[in-house]
Amino acid sequence: MLKQGLFEVEKLKMPKEYFGASKTNGGYTKTEPREWTEQEIDWMLEKKQEGFSNSVIAEAVERSEISVQTKLKRLTKVEDTYNQKNREMKYGANQKFFDELEPIKVLDLYAGNSWYEGKALELTSNDKNPKFDTTHHEDALTLLCSLYQEKQKFDLIDLDPYGSAYECLDLSIKMAKKGLIVSFGEWGHKRWKRTDFVSPRYGISTIHEFGDGELFIKEVQRIAQCNKKRATVTKSILYGNFLRVYFKLEDMKITSQWEGKE
Repeated sequence: MLKQGLFEVEKLKMPKEYFGASKTNGGYTKTEPREWTEQEIDWMLEKKQEGFSNSVIAEAVERSEISVQTKLKRLTKVEDTYNQKNREMKYGANQKFFDELEPIKVLDLYAGNSWYEGKALELTSNDKNPKFDTTHHEDALTLLCSLYQEKQKFDLIDLDPYGSAYECLDLSIKMAKKGLIVSFGEWGHKRWKRTDFVSPRYGISTIHEFGDGELFIKEVQRIAQCNKKRATVTKSILYGNFLRVYFKLEDMKITSQWEGKE
């Protein structure tokens, strides 16, 4: 067991089926050399993203810390090159949507280094990490609740979280007047072949049902309809573990079944 604060947690261990075949030791390594498997790499990256240290991961995968550190560094170089192309695609879509909506007031809820800085005339930006120069450094939902209580409205709201923005969808749709952009971090669950999170939220119970993101889009449209709005997709970006959808919002005229009755 590992100590974590006041609690004992189960020792991190990679599943045995992820281990690759052993190789002949040429005398250059202290640990037994082993093939890297795709499952091992995915598992290691997931644990790194969850905040585990190289030393803990190394013990879990039965490799040296230097081996893990070197592998992560090489993967980062490849990933950065990959992400650069994807960022260009994302920013190009941002610009096109921005030009189409011509928003004055923008809320960038998971901003980081906000793309809207210097573009939106009235920008409210937020990121929990204080290293970023944003208007707020709060939990996304907490901030949304405060802004909603203040009766704030925005022409465009951008939800670009590292994980899931599901809990912020309803309030964001209520507060957005022209457009909503959602990056579905849950799409990465397809890579891990997990449906426990997406099943109760998007009705996805099998990996096949991830499709091209249709059920993610339908859930946003369902929530919009509950708020008497129509959410029309103008652009959808899908690559790797990333799904980002651009919705144009319009008010809907819905006649209540009780209208006109005494």
